[in-house]
Amino acid sequence: MVPSKPSQPQPSGSPARWLWLDAAKGLGIALIVWGHIYSITEPTALQVYVYAFHVPLFFFISGLTFRPENNTVGQVMRSKARTLLRPYFVYAFLGFLFYLAGYSFAQVMGLKLSQFDYGLLPPLIGVFYGSLGDGHLVNTPMWFVAALFCTLLLGQAINQFLAPKPLRLIAALAIATFGYWVGDLVKLPFSLAPAMLGLVFFQAGVLLKPLVFGLKSAPVKLWLVLLISLAVSFFSQINGFVAQATPAVGNLGWFLLFGFAGTFATLAFVQLIEKHSQWLAFLGRYSMSIMVIHFLIIKSVKVVLTTLAHIDMATIDSSTFYGGIVIAATVALLVPAVYVMERYLPWTLGKTPGIPARQAA
Repeated sequence: MVPSKPSQPQPSGSPARWLWLDAAKGLGIALIVWGHIYSITEPTALQVYVYAFHVPLFFFISGLTFRPENNTVGQVMRSKARTLLRPYFVYAFLGFLFYLAGYSFAQVMGLKLSQFDYGLLPPLIGVFYGSLGDGHLVNTPMWFVAALFCTLLLGQAINQFLAPKPLRLIAALAIATFGYWVGDLVKLPFSLAPAMLGLVFFQAGVLLKPLVFGLKSAPVKLWLVLLISLAVSFFSQINGFVAQATPAVGNLGWFLLFGFAGTFATLAFVQLIEKHSQWLAFLGRYSMSIMVIHFLIIKSVKVVLTTLAHIDMATIDSSTFYGGIVIAATVALLVPAVYVMERYLPWTLGKTPGIPARQAA
């Protein structure tokens, strides 16, 4: 069904979903899972390219689907406390329980494993502090959930209290610059520094919403956006490997440029292939479930593999062959895990029981 006003996104609960938007989330979450399979100690050119945009993509999409005119800061806080904070604490604590089980097993067996050098207190504190580093957040992707919560609050405040649209983007850039600066000095709680960096992409999504949704009916322009964005992204190696989570993003200007280039290329691509993107859209509808559980599954698979194959973790992290085994096993385990979470534990994801993922996403 073609909406009467293509410049405006459909409400998330509407039966008329934007398939390409779900597909963009699906492609993004697939890249995030892939990125957690292999070591990034010596990142490849492909890893440099993917990490340049796969997280900014989600902040931008959040801006595309956000409606600040219909909310207040208080309303956003209450709403996102259920849909973001609840999943964050449930699955961040689950990560700590995984760590506790491994730590206890190592103690009983008399094993000295480097991953347990932090003891028990830092990982437990990390659940409540919400930022990566220093042994915090065993379930590392949860930093994004915490950061997105902060970004949405900042974004709502900007759009609610600043009337001129250009001023809103200027404010987002100023806040991101502050986050970039302070992130090198101190580790703020709840991934606030990465959240401030993500605010630029979020606010750009809010401002460019009519343009992005309007391009769907202009395939020539979509091809132009795709080709130009890919050409720009080709130079992402200039800025090197970035990790917004820590945050370590190299040069701020390059980070923003290549983050937007990869984001625009992804959105143009999924719009062009929308009729053939059902499988990506399917992943996108369950992106939150995949986000909060995939890392624990990957780590568990790797631990089992090291035990069975008698090889060290570093070998698995750097091997294409063993990485393929980890990917296959992770996908096989993700399917039943996500099914159980969505079907029987929707409250852990901030969802209302009985509402299908198609409508609740």
